[in-house]
Amino acid sequence: MSNGSSLLLGLKGMVVTGVSLDEDGTRVVTVGTAAEWVSRCTKCQDRSSKPALGWVTTRPRDITIGPDRPQLVWHKRKWLCTNTACEKKTFTEATEEVPPRARITTRAKTEMARAVLDDLRPVTAVATAYGCSWNTCHDAVAVTADEVLDTAPPVVRVLGMDETRRGKAKYETCPDTGKRVWIDRFDTGLVNITGSGGLLVQVNGRTAKAVTDWLAQRDLAWRAQITHVAIDMSNVYAKATREALPHARLIVDRFHLVKRGNQMVESVRRRITWQTRGRRGRKANPEWINRRRLLRGAERLTDDQRACLVAALDVADPAGDIFAAWIAKELLRDVLACTETGGMRYNITAALHRFYEFCTATTVPEIHELARTIETWQAPMILAITTGLSNARSEGYNRIVKHVGRIAFGFRNPANQRRRVRWACTRQSRQVPPRARQLNPC
Repeated sequence: MSNGSSLLLGLKGMVVTGVSLDEDGTRVVTVGTAAEWVSRCTKCQDRSSKPALGWVTTRPRDITIGPDRPQLVWHKRKWLCTNTACEKKTFTEATEEVPPRARITTRAKTEMARAVLDDLRPVTAVATAYGCSWNTCHDAVAVTADEVLDTAPPVVRVLGMDETRRGKAKYETCPDTGKRVWIDRFDTGLVNITGSGGLLVQVNGRTAKAVTDWLAQRDLAWRAQITHVAIDMSNVYAKATREALPHARLIVDRFHLVKRGNQMVESVRRRITWQTRGRRGRKANPEWINRRRLLRGAERLTDDQRACLVAALDVADPAGDIFAAWIAKELLRDVLACTETGGMRYNITAALHRFYEFCTATTVPEIHELARTIETWQAPMILAITTGLSNARSEGYNRIVKHVGRIAFGFRNPANQRRRVRWACTRQSRQVPPRARQLNPC
């Protein structure tokens, strides 16, 4: 065959000697070993000076070339190693693309790993497409991912903390003690908020100790560079920050503050419905019909919608508890909206004064509880407003964590899950090769 056929195949160390069609239409590519790899020991790399012991035929699986995946038939020889210092006595020819005992080419393993990691395909589907076992495909994924992920974490200025659930908590038997242990099915993710490091790590548990133990393993200089920590009003993560990063300033995410206000409005609405009707809300109840408008921002309501909301609340709740809860929530949103106006301190102080003054004037217990919560987290909230920082990236990675889990139909091994999740959440930190050339339309 011509050298062009070998170039078209693109397997280093192999020379195409023939191409034919099988009975079922499969292309069969017969290859031999290139001259530079003939009689070279796979252990010491010395060439054998004795004649070949015989021929061996293997059929390594390769990537798709053209419309399908051709069947490789490799005729190679068996040799006796003449290097007396070599541990290898006999060997068969091997190349970089097809190492000894390999039944699949190196580039096929790389493609399988990229298909699972970059294209987010299930391991089972990729293994079936390449005609190999699940273990072979997963081993390629683990080697490719660990080589990239097992590096020192990058410099982090703003650290984000958030948790994701790994199914329900349950009892498991400890292999060392034999006792039944309650296993926490939460993972805590530490995220580089402002940099390109992505998800730094996932640690098992939703405790301060789980976070502080991982941070304690980092050197002092790395921890000293962290200036802010973004959380979601979690006392556990606040404690971990105080213990492991006492110099860092705490930031509470604004999204969760608004969420807490909406939860307060929902609690008041449900309480009023139970008190007046003795049951849950129904479609015929005005407060239930307008439940979505209560959670919507006031600036997003038209004049007619706002008038309809006020009239409905007057009928459903003459005491005005639901309407007061809605006003308190909107006053809290006014405080957080100071971020859009530059986060000036006098604007924040004035908005907070209006919020606290209104909460004090009401008799609704849920509003008082919200005011106490805001007072507890006031300093981290003000810092979030003035800096404009948030924990939104951690929340976005939580969606990716769940998405990867759904694609894999669940994970039995937490280490495999964290490997796949970290790869999906660290795309910005590496250059991913394009899967296909993008052609511009004529």
